[in-house]
Amino acid sequence: MSLPALLVAVFGTAIVSTASGQAPSPPPQLSAVTHTAYSKNTELFAEWRPFIVGEATRLTAHLTLTSGDGFKPYATGKVTLTLTVETVAANAAADGPERPGVFRLNVTPQKAGTGRLVIDVSAATSNQHFVIDNVPVYANGAAALAQQSPVETGLIAFAKERSWEEVFATAPPTVLFPGAGRIFMVPTAAIVRDGTTLRVYVQRTPERFELREIQTRRTIGSNVEVIAGLHDGERVVVLGADKMPRQ
Repeated sequence: MSLPALLVAVFGTAIVSTASGQAPSPPPQLSAVTHTAYSKNTELFAEWRPFIVGEATRLTAHLTLTSGDGFKPYATGKVTLTLTVETVAANAAADGPERPGVFRLNVTPQKAGTGRLVIDVSAATSNQHFVIDNVPVYANGAAALAQQSPVETGLIAFAKERSWEEVFATAPPTVLFPGAGRIFMVPTAAIVRDGTTLRVYVQRTPERFELREIQTRRTIGSNVEVIAGLHDGERVVVLGADKMPRQ
């Protein structure tokens, strides 16, 4: 094809694309990684972009005091982070929260592979030690995108900062008679009623929840027996369910 003819073809294609309103697809973006861990009186909700060798990455640690009548943010404290792959470590620290409960730590991984992330919290209330194993560190962005899982849809968003402003708490169901005959119990305040349908908010992350239908049987004091709809290891909203969005 001659150069003039090639230019006409390219120009014509551009006109057709513009006329049809088609815009180029945006390149795929890396989704945040999250991890949640609990100690006796603290919830750690950590978020970060996938770690890539040589790239500065900001990890946000949301720290919540879980004792008392509702979850409250850490007002003070120092957080240190160590990311280790084999024997190569990268470190970061935050001497205080950016705002109550929110600590920012900037870390630059030095080696690709499977790492261990250690987060230590020093505060007046207590010292906390969290270990996150099997943390991937990628050689480049393409490698990270290739391993990225689809984003789960259909969940209800409830920002961590908003939960700190409400009377809010999550907890695992109380288990009676562990084993094959186990019984799950949840507080009556955890149950959302829609006519004869009963639901609870099941936590997927501290900011994402599934409003799930359950079946109940007996009421014992201030708790209700759940016979279907909950599973081992799950947490539900036990305070503040009435303040959460329905969709």
